[in-house]
Amino acid sequence: MNVVEACLLARLPTADDFRQALPDSSIIASARRGDRSALDELVRRHQNRIYNLAYRMLRQREDAEDVTQEAFLKAFEALPRLRHDAAFRSWLSRIAANLCLMRLRSRPEPTAVATDVETPSGDTGRDERWSGREIAVSIRDAIALLPPKYRLAVVAFYVEGRSYEEGARLAGVPRLTFKTWLYRARRMLRDALAAEKEAEP
Repeated sequence: MNVVEACLLARLPTADDFRQALPDSSIIASARRGDRSALDELVRRHQNRIYNLAYRMLRQREDAEDVTQEAFLKAFEALPRLRHDAAFRSWLSRIAANLCLMRLRSRPEPTAVATDVETPSGDTGRDERWSGREIAVSIRDAIALLPPKYRLAVVAFYVEGRSYEEGARLAGVPRLTFKTWLYRARRMLRDALAAEKEAEP
């Protein structure tokens, strides 16, 4: 075999390449037949999205990892009951969201959120302390203090960029209910940030 032949053979698509090009519905059909590699492919495709959702909701890496693993286990157990294979991603996200809500509701009522951003030293002035990164941190911490369902609405709509319809499906509520949650969440965030700013010396 010469160098040219070796290069051509090296570029031939593999079984994994073909699998990655398939839609979720084809992979799910294989998974239902007991193909373990199909389950692995579903995890590969969706684990980052599910982990990011869980981490944004829970703000703790270990909890996000646990929820991600549990969401896939629940989804795979219920896979035979999935009616529309093309909706797997949305369905999996909703399972993860429900797991996050259950964890949040079982936690003690939060009173403060630790931040990994250092507080500026010295008297930097009221306006400067409330610029840029500090505002972002304050908003993030205020989101973490929202009631679980409002936190889910804010994360889905503002952080992940989902539409009202997608956010409503994720939360498992009507579109109008989801919009109401967003309205109330915005009001709570505004009030919390105003109170924090007023408390500044």
